[in-house]
Amino acid sequence: MNTHIDIEITPIDEAVEALMESIKTFFLRDTAEQFISPQIEIDLSDLIDELKEDLYCVIEFPYVDKVYRDSYYNYYASKHFTYLRDCIRVSLFNNEVGYEDFLNREKHEELNQKYLGYFILRPTLSALFGRSIISPHAFEDSEKKICQCKTNSLVYGVKLEVEGFPHSSQDGETIKCAETTIWTLMEYFGNKYPDYKPALPAKIHRALERFSYQRQLPSNGLTMDQISFALKEFGFGTSIYSKKAYGDQLFDIIDVYIESGIPVLVGLESGDIGHVIVAVGKEHDDSLDWSNVNKTVFNYYGREIEYYETSGMRAKYVVQDDNLIPYRVIDLERPGEHYEDNDCQKYTIDSIVVPLYPKIYLEAYVAKELVFQVIKDQNVGFNFGSDFVFRFYLTSSRSFKNHITCIDDMDKVLKNNILITKMPKFIWVGEFYKKESFEVSDRKALGIVLLDATEANLESIDALIFAGYPDRCVSFNENDFVTLQESFVNYRYYSNLK
Repeated sequence: MNTHIDIEITPIDEAVEALMESIKTFFLRDTAEQFISPQIEIDLSDLIDELKEDLYCVIEFPYVDKVYRDSYYNYYASKHFTYLRDCIRVSLFNNEVGYEDFLNREKHEELNQKYLGYFILRPTLSALFGRSIISPHAFEDSEKKICQCKTNSLVYGVKLEVEGFPHSSQDGETIKCAETTIWTLMEYFGNKYPDYKPALPAKIHRALERFSYQRQLPSNGLTMDQISFALKEFGFGTSIYSKKAYGDQLFDIIDVYIESGIPVLVGLESGDIGHVIVAVGKEHDDSLDWSNVNKTVFNYYGREIEYYETSGMRAKYVVQDDNLIPYRVIDLERPGEHYEDNDCQKYTIDSIVVPLYPKIYLEAYVAKELVFQVIKDQNVGFNFGSDFVFRFYLTSSRSFKNHITCIDDMDKVLKNNILITKMPKFIWVGEFYKKESFEVSDRKALGIVLLDATEANLESIDALIFAGYPDRCVSFNENDFVTLQESFVNYRYYSNLK
């Protein structure tokens, strides 16, 4: 039994060899057979090879991992075969670090700037990788925009902070893909918002007890309905969208929520095989070719108006898949493209579950229709003509107003009118751009429509909070719409993804 913590610092190009030795030393030291499956080295290489070449690793054992310990005490400890309680943690740093850096207080801020997160190796060698939170900047290809939360870690006695999206592989017994995605979401929301708390596997199983008619350990996985039920137990107002009900619009709905900074649980199917992944971000195609963007049409008083939607622009989506390394990028048409198995390569998206704040009553599909009702209205609308670009997303009013305060060249009267407008906790935002404005990096919107996401009336424009147009603005005040003479200018593209 270890009486101290072993610390080893190694450059990334020597990490696989060091980790293989650590696995043999710490996980297999009490066994007569010290054979390590070649697959373990392959799995380690798959992750390490995707990381930047100048990273350094801090390997520590024993590490008490809260997620594995929860599974250990609720399941593995009761088995006849003896399982270890402790894990190996691998912390990642940008550029070289040394032991003396951790012992020198003056170096701690520099360490924090270099820190890029960690991943856990479990003593369950058939399911080696445990939880992780790694900054996207640790990877060679880091041109992704994702949902991110901040977490703290104590490495060699130094408190460090990293931003990223949680990830874990399933262990095949206590947590399979569905439980892993629930854990991932709760870890993300619990670290980002005070309304939620992270949930360990045992708590996830307890939340499902009233919904299950059989034993929960070992896990048999969950349906999308059960996943939605579990998230409701944790305080979300979930929405389920199926391919059968929404057809090709399902991809647009995924895009809207990803643009909103809301991770989406994506259900995959291939014959009798099912799987669940979490979509957490986007990777845009740098070359914007309008001829490859399909136009959308809406009826404006008997005249068909064609326009572009950002959800129709070519993009790939960043996902956390518990069978793959973090931040894989997929095409929604081919979500199984990273698998070697033929059946898994044929995965298609069957349905999605969206974890929403419970008081968001106006869901994406209906809200978008309401935006176009607003701009068609003779009193509060505006004719943007043809070929405009429409972008749509959900955000908190706090984040949106903070974005407004950061636009230096926006007219102060206009800025003040937006900031003093009473808004609910969450709002739907429709942004309108000229094609030429959307092609440049400093994107300035032509107009904007803000809707109350807590409005349940699906047939009325009463959800309108604020509208900004080139000739005027409209604000909802004292249960009536008020026209403001300020022109809506110099508003910039806003994103919930980092």
